[in-house]
Amino acid sequence: MVNLVRWLSPVVLVAGFGLGTLGESSPAPRPGRSAGGYLILAADFHVHAFPGDGALPPWLLRRQVERAGLDVYTLTNHNQVMTSRLAGWLAQGSPGPLVIVGEEVTAPRYHLVAVGVREVVSWEQPAAAAVRDVHAQGGIAIAAHPGRDFVSGWDDEAVALLDGVERAHGGMHFDSEARDDYADFYARARSLNQGIAPIGSSDFHTTGVPGWCRTYVLARERTVDSVLEAVREGRTVAADATGVLYGDPGWLALVESVGGFIPRPEPPDRWRRLSIACAWLGVLGLVVFGWRRTSY
Repeated sequence: MVNLVRWLSPVVLVAGFGLGTLGESSPAPRPGRSAGGYLILAADFHVHAFPGDGALPPWLLRRQVERAGLDVYTLTNHNQVMTSRLAGWLAQGSPGPLVIVGEEVTAPRYHLVAVGVREVVSWEQPAAAAVRDVHAQGGIAIAAHPGRDFVSGWDDEAVALLDGVERAHGGMHFDSEARDDYADFYARARSLNQGIAPIGSSDFHTTGVPGWCRTYVLARERTVDSVLEAVREGRTVAADATGVLYGDPGWLALVESVGGFIPRPEPPDRWRRLSIACAWLGVLGLVVFGWRRTSY
């Protein structure tokens, strides 16, 4: 029995990836939006993938991102960039959402989304030092889900250095305290840095959909550099899952002038659920029973 499971595990794992690929349908083309001389790009700067902290491998994750109506996303596994760099490499030269390499710097007292980095930013340092390391790589630094469990590491020096703050995050829709915490942290950040960018993120791991909460970026061009520039300059609007928008009144007005929040809600279908189940069963079988040549 053990040998049977050992042999079936990789088969089930490959079947999971295959079912996920076959079950995906390409979305209809989505017209771009522009206002005030800017392209309005829908972004999610905080999603996770497999191998790492998420359920979907990079190629399936990108399809889900596209189906969600997003123009750009950052793959931010905890304290590693390997999977994110793979996602960026796979996306080179292909149509679809822009992929920005990133990391969620995960420390006991703060979480930091590092967008546009190529090398791991150490979590074993104060938040201000981590933000400076992100900037040294040409990236942008965003405070991740700044609820009461992850704010003690954010002193005023670190907050003042940030490029953005997650004002909208999935946790706010399940926890009223988190909703208040995010609002309070954003107000504090604006008092220290008036132009800080409000960010909406799904923090997608295994359930829900990418872009559930999202960021509207007012970019000059549809490029990674232009997206990073827009965040640095505070040209963003955060949207929560109910469509409520947060940000500077001027940028809000531009986003609302072209229809405001336009979600693309496509809940996981049976193919995706079956794909995820097979993939994880295959991984579990390999971990528990191991893979080695069987002798008779």
